Amino acid sequence: MNQNYFQGTLEHPYHISIGAVVRNEEGKVCCHYFDTLTIRGSVFENFYLLMRETIEPNESIEVCLHRGLMEEFGVKANLKTYIGSIVSKFEVRETGVFIEKTTLYFLCDFVSIDQSLRKTDDVEAKSEIQWVDPEVLIVRMKEQRKRLDREDIDESSIIETLLK
Repeated sequence: MNQNYFQGTLEHPYHISIGAVVRNEEGKVCCHYFDTLTIRGSVFENFYLLMRETIEPNESIEVCLHRGLMEEFGVKANLKTYIGSIVSKFEVRETGVFIEKTTLYFLCDFVSIDQSLRKTDDVEAKSEIQWVDPEVLIVRMKEQRKRLDREDIDESSIIETLLK
């Protein structure tokens, strides 16, 4: 398999992902909730994330979006519009390399969910899927950024665009 040039590496510390804000009929947002998660030696507790999926080579944005929704949430949704991006940096602790991650976010309307379709070998499969009021999610994401000292897990600015 060819190397994914969208995935940040030591030699190429830039990463591109596609994110989704999925709203249901009540206006709540679908998100991951992790009680505890260990990634590359770092332990994170009590935090929320939107769907974010790395683009694969030769994959369109739309295909990546729908693949990510299915693999991470087991969700089918209708893409409505592009709503913005977040550029963040994070350190890969075992290498000391800082990766610049750009995530392009899209608003989607919820259609259906079947959690049995989640990709079980993905780290996101360890999450609990929750539907949260956008105002509540904004507060929780800002708090977790401060508490966990990771700017890449604060997606509150994207959710704020929905409330404007």
